[in-house]
Formats: sequence, C-alpha cells, structure tokens
Amino acid sequence: MTTKFKILYLFICFCSTAFAQKLNTDSLLVVTNNILNSDTKDYFKAKKIAHQCLKVAPDYLDFHMALGRIHKNEKSIDSARYYFQHVIDANPKYKEAFVFLSKTELEAKNKEAALTAINKGIVIHPEEKEFYLVKLQIINSEENPKKSLEYLEFLSEKYPEDIEIQNQLREVKSNLKSNRIGTGYSFTHFSRDNYGPWHLSNVNYMKQFEKFSLGGRISYIDRRINGASSNSGYFYELESYFKTSKKSYSFANVGFSEGKVFPEFRFLYSYYLTLGKGFETEIGYRFNQQEDIKLSTGIVAFGKYFKNNWINFRTSFLVSEPKLYPSFTSNFRHYYNTKYDYFSFTAGYGTSPDERQTLTQFQDRIALTSYRFGAGFSKLLAKKYIIGFNTSFNNQEYYPEKFQNESNFSIDLTYLF
Repeated sequence: MTTKFKILYLFICFCSTAFAQKLNTDSLLVVTNNILNSDTKDYFKAKKIAHQCLKVAPDYLDFHMALGRIHKNEKSIDSARYYFQHVIDANPKYKEAFVFLSKTELEAKNKEAALTAINKGIVIHPEEKEFYLVKLQIINSEENPKKSLEYLEFLSEKYPEDIEIQNQLREVKSNLKSNRIGTGYSFTHFSRDNYGPWHLSNVNYMKQFEKFSLGGRISYIDRRINGASSNSGYFYELESYFKTSKKSYSFANVGFSEGKVFPEFRFLYSYYLTLGKGFETEIGYRFNQQEDIKLSTGIVAFGKYFKNNWINFRTSFLVSEPKLYPSFTSNFRHYYNTKYDYFSFTAGYGTSPDERQTLTQFQDRIALTSYRFGAGFSKLLAKKYIIGFNTSFNNQEYYPEKFQNESNFSIDLTYLF
C-alpha cells in the first residue's frame, strides 16, 4: 500500500470514528433531555450521561444546558448558575440560557441578579418576546403595583395583540384603584299570602392600605306584612382584609345592632391559604348573638382557579349545639377582562351564616331545610364604576314540613378611586 493510500485510509477511519462519536453524543443528548422531561426525573442517570459526553466533547453546550437544568431542578443554585453562565459566555445565541439563568436567580430570591441576566438577554436578542415576559415575572415578584403597571403599559404598546398582557394591565389598574364607596339594594318576594316583601339596602366604604384594607357598612332592612312595615332596623359593620404571609390572608368582620331585627352582635373570621396551581382553602368561624341565642358556626371551603374560571365548594356547620345542622354551597364564576367582570352561578342546601338576605332570621332557619340557586353578573364601566346584578330562588322550610318560595333580586353600584 502506497503512502498516499495509507494516509487516505487513516483519514477515512478518523472521519468515521468522529462521525460515529457525533451520532453517539447526539443520541445521548436526546436520552438526557427525555429524562429531564419525563415523570421519573432520574437526575443521577442524566448527570452521569452528560458528564461522560462532556469528557468526549467538552464544547458541546447542550450538555452544559442539561446539567444547568438538572441542578436548577435539584435547587443547587450555584451549580445551575455556573453551567448557564458558561453557555452564555461561550455562545450568547443560546437564548434559553438567559431564561433559565434568570429564573434560577428568581427562585433563589436574587431578584437583582435575575433582572441583570434577562436584561442582558434583551440587549442581545431584543426581538425575543419570552425575555420580556420573564422580566415581567421578576417585576411582579417585587410586589410593587406601580412598577408593574409601568412595565405592563410598555408591553401593551409593544404587543398590542397579546390578550394576556392586556388582561394583566387591566387587572393591575383596577387593583390600584382599590379604594371604593358603594351602595346596594335587595328585594325579596315570598310566595306566602300577605307575607313580605323585604327591602334591604346598604351603603359601604373600603380604604386600601399597603398590607390591609379597612372598611365599614351600614345596612337597613324593612320587613313587611300585609303591605305594612312589621320590623325594621339598622346594622353596623367594620371589616378588614389583611395579609398574614405571602401565601395567606385573613378576613375579619364585626357587626352590631339594637337587636330588634339584625343580630345584636356578630363576629366573622376566615383564614385563606393559597396552595399553588390555583388551589385555595378557607377555614372560618362565625358567631351570632340575638337576645339569649348565641350560635357558633364553623366554615370550611375549597376553591380552584382554572383559566378564566373559579369554582368553590363551601360548608358551614353549627358547633354550639349537639347537632351540626350543615349547609353546603357551590359557587362558579367565569371572569373576563378584570376581576370585576364575571358571570356567577350558585347552588346550595341549608342556611349559611354569610347570607345577608336571611341574616335577620338565621337563628330560626339554621335547623330548617332550604334549597337555593342563583345567578349574577358584574361589570366594570369606564374603569371607575362596578355594577352588579344578582337573582336567586330559595325553596325554604319556614315551619316543619311547610315550605315557601323566596325570589330575590339585588343590584349593587360601586365607585373606584
């Protein structure tokens, strides 16, 4: 064999080996990524494959990316940061490296570092929409509504066709205008002859502070029989929503009256805990005192947000008597545009201590049977006004084995500022 043929033979063998090696590392990269995207999450195996391949091809940046993702998922922040930064330094065309590095820093609560990483990515890839959305996520994590509003307005102009950005912008704007004053009216008709109707009206005000809200409500009811007023009275309330942690908040309400119609004293408390992925739970307590009757009621609820919808299942039970006397309520809302724009549907059994229309007879109805359902609509107008309509039907036992039908219609008007 001549010298030329020997050289050609060695060259062909080298190329074949290199090509086979390339195929091998490519296939192993597929295996590594499949492990990362599977439910098993065998990170030990994925890391072993990646390190073996880097010994053969140390400049294969996809394996550096894979190792960065593995360490990110294992909460090994320093290691994840190292691999993502290595990819960016070696080849800034790897757009996903900026995203993963920024999200790694955000999960580690290094917000400044997260912002620096994504801003660098935006400078190099100004056309990459995902970078701007990651930056929005970082800004939102700072819990500064005015800063979020400013950036959302920028994104709204940059991506005017993005419905999700427009919805977020409207939501933040409506939250900033959280101080409110409003009024409401409710009319209840009864199927019993010469009984009713009831007229319930209220005025309310709520002031929003940095970490809590504080408001009040004055309600007036006129219960009529044979066309004349039989009982009437006022009810005064103070209430507040306040944060207890990043994933929880509470609601408290205190109400009092002369005791002729409304309870003499009423206390409400609920603790809400966000479980993630749209799930939320509520545990609450209700106390009503009217004359010599004192009733303590427990509340347990479970809710879920999915897409533009919210569903909630709620139960209350009397804890101050040997019997529980439970009530069950299911609520459904479909949102559009803002949190003030929705359709709602309700169905329930029994009497809940949170029903304002029947609050004046709660102690009489708690042990009686009730079947109810209703529907509602709320709309934000001119970014300042909220108008709401609700209607409901209740088949109520008013005396053992005797029932009446109750039809209710209510309207509420609120001004935001």
